[in-house]
Amino acid sequence: MTETVFVTARDLARTYDGGAYENAWEAVEQYREATRYANTHDAGSGATASALNLPRGRLRTWIDDSGAPDVVRGIDTAREYGWLKCTPNDDVFAGLNALVANIFSGGAIAEQYYRPSFALNHYGADSHVIDALELVGVDYEIIDDRDGRADEARPTADETVLGRVLAVLGAPVGPKTNQHLSLPSYLVVGSEEVRETFVYAYLENRAVHHEGKDTLTIIEERNDSYLSSLAALINDIAGGGVKRNAESITISADAARSLGTVR
Repeated sequence: MTETVFVTARDLARTYDGGAYENAWEAVEQYREATRYANTHDAGSGATASALNLPRGRLRTWIDDSGAPDVVRGIDTAREYGWLKCTPNDDVFAGLNALVANIFSGGAIAEQYYRPSFALNHYGADSHVIDALELVGVDYEIIDDRDGRADEARPTADETVLGRVLAVLGAPVGPKTNQHLSLPSYLVVGSEEVRETFVYAYLENRAVHHEGKDTLTIIEERNDSYLSSLAALINDIAGGGVKRNAESITISADAARSLGTVR
């Protein structure tokens, strides 16, 4: 039985569209064809361009200067980390899944260059996001002293490729307030464990605890369909007891205890 794969090279290439190349995947295919021909025939950019009917200006950088396009380097980097073609049963996907949940519930991916930052919750350096970053294999730094704002973890290497991979998985890019959000599609076909990981990571960031009560509340300014989908997902994992209100989600005490999220 073939396992579901959530991130492919073609998916990742689409995040580069409109930059150096209007169709980044086409550039990837041309690069591979051109360098394969040049290596096989010991040919320079001129001969390769003539043989393949491709612009020599483009091939000169690829062949004579050995300069791969950013999209090719990004794909190679993602492959080295194991982010491409990972399946729900892979540890690396568990990390990516938790990071996607963090982007939805407190972190962000910058519109320019796809640089991600991840919110640390009340657990500080023991937040789930630290384990997630270690699972995906990237180095990171903790940013504190942010003028009253939550501390953050930020990757210090290959961060833009990671941000693009998270975007492919469905994480929002740019400010979330005015976006029409929807939960990642992989949660529909993902295993119970995948869905649980997403919910637990989300609740660690967004669940509000009330003094003397076990009830939890999520208050977010998001579009109606997103909040309804989120409430349904949490309700499914909790086995009931989750209610969608006008601008919030209430998780009953029994549901909170079932989820194990009560401090």
